[in-house]
Amino acid sequence: MTTAPEQAPQAPDPAYLAAVLRHRQAMAAQLDRAKAMFAEVDADATALLAQQYKATKSVKADVTLPDGETKFATVTRVGGEAEAQVTDPEAFRVWVRDTYPDHHGFRIIPARTEVTVDQAFADQVLAAVTAAGGAEYADPETGVVHEVPGVSIRPTRKAYFRWLFTRASKRQPLDGRDLAAQAVAAGLISTDTPPVLPAAPPAPAAEPADQ
Repeated sequence: MTTAPEQAPQAPDPAYLAAVLRHRQAMAAQLDRAKAMFAEVDADATALLAQQYKATKSVKADVTLPDGETKFATVTRVGGEAEAQVTDPEAFRVWVRDTYPDHHGFRIIPARTEVTVDQAFADQVLAAVTAAGGAEYADPETGVVHEVPGVSIRPTRKAYFRWLFTRASKRQPLDGRDLAAQAVAAGLISTDTPPVLPAAPPAPAAEPADQ
């Protein structure tokens, strides 16, 4: 049984290929512009939310359409974390040697000897310092509070803002993305023109000097 010869590869229609390539690159250009604009407005939003948090300690805000009532997203501040860390290993080691010698030792390595601090004890001290919020360690057996040298509390994760679109519901069949898209299409929200910063209130007039 003879097999039919394979057909030679066929080039796509030149006009259609050109149109698809043109469409692709035009969208890529729009995407690059949108990314740059988003980075700028995201930085502005983050700075304003941080300013609001410092002034009011508010950690959550609703994002509404221009009617001020229809919520289509939320933004929540997620607090950072901090924990105690050994920032001066030698000062910490000397303190353990002088205060808790049972947790201080030596490790023999070929050609040299290293002094060591028991890691479990170090973890216990660091956990206590983290809980205390300062470089203090309360001995669980004696109750003596020690100022721990070489240790400080350092941030391990910065605070950030978490953005979420609303979900569709029986009351509102459109989710937040659809609501935003409709508002943009209707011209209620502009993604091309950033909001205008309100003008600063005029400074109070100076009182006339006494004659």
